[in-house]
Amino acid sequence: MHRCTTMLVLFAAMLAATPARAQSTAWTDRGYVNVSGWYQGASTSFADVARPITFAEPAVVNTTYTVRSAAGFDAGGGVRVWRNLAVGVDVSRFSKSGGGSITAQLPHPFFFNRGRPVSGDASGLTRAETAVHAQVTWIAPLKSRWQLAVSGGPSWFMLDQDLVTGVSVTESYPFDTAAFVGVTSARRSQSHIGFNAGGDLDYMLRPHVGLGIGVTFSHARVPLSDTATVDAGGVHVGGGVRLRF
Repeated sequence: MHRCTTMLVLFAAMLAATPARAQSTAWTDRGYVNVSGWYQGASTSFADVARPITFAEPAVVNTTYTVRSAAGFDAGGGVRVWRNLAVGVDVSRFSKSGGGSITAQLPHPFFFNRGRPVSGDASGLTRAETAVHAQVTWIAPLKSRWQLAVSGGPSWFMLDQDLVTGVSVTESYPFDTAAFVGVTSARRSQSHIGFNAGGDLDYMLRPHVGLGIGVTFSHARVPLSDTATVDAGGVHVGGGVRLRF
């Protein structure tokens, strides 16, 4: 809910900056191509549990992951199908190295049911997110070379995330305690459907070439493992080149 509110506030501010109201004239181009860089300011977090077998017992490794603000890019295009209405596809991607906080209970090598607590921090856990957004877009010409575009539709998110599968420790006889050294990890890949919505305000430097700024909100809940479901997408603020043909 907070993310939706943020997107609406940013979009309202963008509309307030529009120099004039939409004209009644129709959008006459055959289609568009947009290329943008964007920034996602909000961080995301999620938790996962791994249970590797150690000394004939399952260890319990709890990891809380944090993916902080990230920059990415998107590119897409569409064709006009009726009056000011266009349909198209946009592809966005980012890759970010993040970290995690580890708390674990490790089995004792000599005794059953005598877990040894271990804690530490992991780094270099990569998160990569690719999304394909199908969009229905309404493009309204404004005065003084400005154009306003409002879009939305379903999205397909593809998520790659490094997940902690175990911990490395140092220990010595009588092995009643252990000290955290590092983690082992594995890449997990999953995908899921979601949605997208946003707005774009463009200034056409030439009849078919311009610059634009935009706000987009997209979201999906991706089941990454048996114990972790991850939020994908977010509020993206960015800008770039706008082409018409």
